[in-house]
Amino acid sequence: MRIRSFQTESFRLTAVYAGLFVFSTLILMMVIFAVVKDAFENDVVRASNDDLAAIQRAYIGGLPRGKALHEAKEMIDDRLLAADAADLFLLQSGSHKIAGNLPSMQMSVGERRFPYPVSLGGTAMAGHTVLGRGMFIDAHTYAFVGRDLQIATDAEREIIGAFALVLLASLIIATAGGMAVSRSFLHRVDAITATCRGIMAGRLSERVPVTNSRNELDQLAATINTMLDRIATLMDGLRRVSTDIAHDLRTPLAHLRYKLERAREDARSVQDYASAVNDAIADCDHLMEVFSALLRIAQLEAGVRRKGMAALDLSELVRKVAEFYEPLISDLGRPFSVRIAPNLTIMGDGQLLFRLLANLLDNAVRHTPDGTPIALEAEMQRSKVLVSVRDKGTGIPPEDRESVFRRFFRREQSRTTPGSGLGLALVSAIAELHGSKVTLEDNKPGLRASLEFERIAVPPVVRSAMAEAELVDS
Repeated sequence: MRIRSFQTESFRLTAVYAGLFVFSTLILMMVIFAVVKDAFENDVVRASNDDLAAIQRAYIGGLPRGKALHEAKEMIDDRLLAADAADLFLLQSGSHKIAGNLPSMQMSVGERRFPYPVSLGGTAMAGHTVLGRGMFIDAHTYAFVGRDLQIATDAEREIIGAFALVLLASLIIATAGGMAVSRSFLHRVDAITATCRGIMAGRLSERVPVTNSRNELDQLAATINTMLDRIATLMDGLRRVSTDIAHDLRTPLAHLRYKLERAREDARSVQDYASAVNDAIADCDHLMEVFSALLRIAQLEAGVRRKGMAALDLSELVRKVAEFYEPLISDLGRPFSVRIAPNLTIMGDGQLLFRLLANLLDNAVRHTPDGTPIALEAEMQRSKVLVSVRDKGTGIPPEDRESVFRRFFRREQSRTTPGSGLGLALVSAIAELHGSKVTLEDNKPGLRASLEFERIAVPPVVRSAMAEAELVDS
């Protein structure tokens, strides 16, 4: 049976890191082993040189050879009687051993390494290795000093044993930690899976649990929850739109059907039929405009036009909107003031922003009494680009300022005026596409509709090219 914890990515990563740790530990152990061994052998050779020098000093030149050999023998015997004696000595003349705890050997000068299979002082030396140095202290006398490398071998074994224990403990801890992390990971994944299945089953209010660890899974959970909130908002909007369409389009369709029935029953001439057909065509055109507006709003909310955004001189765009609407507003006898700061550059879609400002000005004209002043402004405020449309009309009550952006929403005072209730919904969709939001505030009296945009810095060469493009467009 396969264990789930072993199949998780976190456990695989733990296993990989554990393998890397084992490999690096083995490399480290080999290096330490080589360094310790080399240091010990160098220390043995250095100590052997020192002892050989002491033997040579004890072998006083100029004395009779027997007397000199006696002094060297006394020095070796004193060293062997020391409490911490660990060295191996040999003093021989020809093949005759004079002193020391090593048997006579073939005389060879320099560093020597050889096995020592016999016993010394009751201590078994089978399989041991001796390392030392030999030299002639006169033409016939040979001295050798060395040390049993078993001490180093024992130390190396202890080091290897310690590394093995550390390695084993590390592997156990790594495995346990990997399983713990895997179980925690699986628990979080199961929670995300359960939430997604709940959403699929229709429980749209469920959300992925978020802890306070702020790790990658928490970031994923927060992102999923944000996505679910957005989906829930879109679903609510879709239900609301469906309901609004059912309620608000049923009336014009009923009127259209009534007119056609009346024409069928009451028309007596070709002109009567033609008049009824023309009315029906006008009603159908109005319905088509409504559906076209709904389609535009849906496209904007889906971000279809986001790719068309570029650096845009908003000051010039607002000026064009003001020039377009100034004759209409003036003909209606309304004061129209315009205030535009220069070089307000943002990222945006010029056509959509033109439509946004046009809809705001249309609402200001349509829903205010004759003679009401209207103002269009674009300025810098707190490092943001602020665009606003103000009027001195009756305004909108605070409780309706969010509802007016819903599709087909129309206040009681506006139901007798032409329109479909989609103008401000389109404005809201365009603003959201540009990372902004329409804010409705009391203008004391009247209404102030404002938007904030992020200003971007444009090099003079680019700004000149933008100006030339706008000149060609105009």
